[in-house]
Amino acid sequence: MMTDLKQAIVRGAICMTVLIPLVGMTSPAAAQRRANLGIVGAKAPQWNLEQWINLPPGRETLDLSDLDGRVVYLLCFQSWCPGCHSHGFPTLVKLIDHYQGQDDVAFVAVQTVFEGYSTNTPKRAWETARSFKLSIPVAHDGSAGHRSTLMARYRTGGTPWTVVIDREGTVRFNDFRIGVDQARRLIDKLRRQPMTKKPKAIETLPASRGGQDRIGKKFPKLTFDRWLNPPPASPKPKATLYRWWTDTCPFCAASLPGIEKWRRTYESKGLRVVGIYHPKPPRAVDDESILKTAKALGYHGPNAVDEDWSALQKAYLSTGERSATSVTFLVDRNGVIRFLHPGPEFFASDDPKHARANRDHQLLEKAIEAVLGEEAGHPARLP
Repeated sequence: MMTDLKQAIVRGAICMTVLIPLVGMTSPAAAQRRANLGIVGAKAPQWNLEQWINLPPGRETLDLSDLDGRVVYLLCFQSWCPGCHSHGFPTLVKLIDHYQGQDDVAFVAVQTVFEGYSTNTPKRAWETARSFKLSIPVAHDGSAGHRSTLMARYRTGGTPWTVVIDREGTVRFNDFRIGVDQARRLIDKLRRQPMTKKPKAIETLPASRGGQDRIGKKFPKLTFDRWLNPPPASPKPKATLYRWWTDTCPFCAASLPGIEKWRRTYESKGLRVVGIYHPKPPRAVDDESILKTAKALGYHGPNAVDEDWSALQKAYLSTGERSATSVTFLVDRNGVIRFLHPGPEFFASDDPKHARANRDHQLLEKAIEAVLGEEAGHPARLP
């Protein structure tokens, strides 16, 4: 039995730092070593890695806090590890394909080197990632005489090693081999679990104003007819402000200049502003006219086109009785609606006649600042 185990280790079926009872090893010492592996139930440590490929544009590093609010599937590998090639990467690829387009699940691979330093190099890691056509972030950790620090923090037993982290940063799986079906069941379970951390208190509008029943709900995934000047795909914003507007709306004309000012002021701090054009009545409108009107109204940010109002219906009109279409949503990094202005207008003003519009403007700006200031590890709780 021990001879078979040694042969398996020599063949590199699994690259290990400790002896794992793969073939019936039940000695007390082996069991104790096995029990000391992994950190299931513990807060997942940050990664603190510097060598990456496939990062979003403008990013030089990535850490766990950047994936706040998502279920994270982390594969630890070594380029020369046959088990990584026969099982670890194929499982990873199947899961990536299955969850494609689901932004509440993130996949990352890290080469955690503890042996074969001259072979398991960053270059080899990148080559391995390309051989499996990975477009996810891939990192390298470990150099000659200095084994992977991530490996030590997560107490991994070698490679391939899989870590699954829930949306609040707790390790839920930290072990060798995991099957595709097992991984999917775990990921789906973690996606369904409600967040337990409460958001900071944000003053919202009174319920009598309408639409406040949407606060705390998940903002739906929307499909638009087209984008005229789409926002960057990454980095992921800390908050997104969505405003439906149209060219025949005087309230939009009054509100858009203030929204543009927020875009210029807070964009560098993590705010993404999205203007959504919906013609009244619903109809086809050429892009040049839309952009010309937006510019005339003082808005120069990203614009989506919702010609048939289908996105507006999904996000707002179909959810209850609504009095206006010029709605504004403030959505946090986890996709939770934190402030909703039901229309028709808000803007800064010292004129007593516009006291309500000015008050609404102030409340929304305070909400923007509050959401942008929230720590990455403290997402909102879903109802």
